[in-house]
Amino acid sequence: MDNNDLLVEVKNLQTYFYLDEGTVRAVDGADFNIRRGEILGVVGESGCGKSVTARSIIRIVAKPGRIVGGQILYHRRQNGNGQGEVIDLTQLSAQGDVMRNIRGAEISMVFQEPMTSLSPVHTIGNQIIEAITLHQRVDPQEARAKAIEMLDFVGMPLPDRTIEQYSYELSGGMRQRAMIAMALSCHPSLLIADEPTTALDVTTEAQILTLMRRLQRELGMAIMYITHNLGVVAQMTENVVVMYMGKVVEQADVDTIFHNSLHPYTQALLHSIPHMGTKSIERRRLASIKGMVPDPYALPRGCAFHPRCSDMRPGICDEIEPQMIEVAPGHRVRCDRAAGLA
Repeated sequence: MDNNDLLVEVKNLQTYFYLDEGTVRAVDGADFNIRRGEILGVVGESGCGKSVTARSIIRIVAKPGRIVGGQILYHRRQNGNGQGEVIDLTQLSAQGDVMRNIRGAEISMVFQEPMTSLSPVHTIGNQIIEAITLHQRVDPQEARAKAIEMLDFVGMPLPDRTIEQYSYELSGGMRQRAMIAMALSCHPSLLIADEPTTALDVTTEAQILTLMRRLQRELGMAIMYITHNLGVVAQMTENVVVMYMGKVVEQADVDTIFHNSLHPYTQALLHSIPHMGTKSIERRRLASIKGMVPDPYALPRGCAFHPRCSDMRPGICDEIEPQMIEVAPGHRVRCDRAAGLA
């Protein structure tokens, strides 16, 4: 991979939560790269560390959580050319000037539920204008004009009137468009979208996905798209990272993940997608992954997925933690058996 194409490198990231009940290793050695202009999908069940990984990148992990190891290397371009600097975001103060200048301006995030992410006591316009004035040297009138322009850009109806409304006056789709407008107001290099369509109906979801694909093409930004919906992954992404219990268990391009996945967890996720037959629908129970996500305070020895794995080998999977292995260019898997080593 050309280093000029690299935008973010996550290397052995470890983000732990130190609680009275014990230590939760929410992210425990995650490794992946994000290239400029690509859409990377991050998938996995709830509690697998997807959102904490995203929050670690922009340094907004809530206490008592903190990054305890690893690197997040941000390849920052300057003056619009290919030259720039590499910044390890884990070494920056979360509230320091450098990180505050990056967060929101160069790396932005669209959160899962806009109703709780947007302030109910400030208008949509006030919140977007604040994001603009924090990162750009513009006067209030120019900032307002930019906010209206951005609302129009994301397809908000009547943006010159909507800018004066509060979040509770908008529909779910309009609130999500307002969140996207705020995130894109400073034209970031990376947009992190944390399940942005979960609370929306399927029609509005399709509109938001179409909008995000269009914006990605027109602005040339990278998107890190976090979801548990594999249908969205197939529709939106180019490369996929599959996470389980804070670790990346498989990474490949989207075609390989869907047609030649190797890790038992990835295969189980794919098998759980309901399929409708072309002639008749067989009456049978939907496939599901047996068992539950392990207790985060007491992770099993060896491979964390082994209690739920149909290919589990006693004495190996429950004792030895597998390492990430590259089985083909761009295709990595954390399973010795899947990699053909055992």
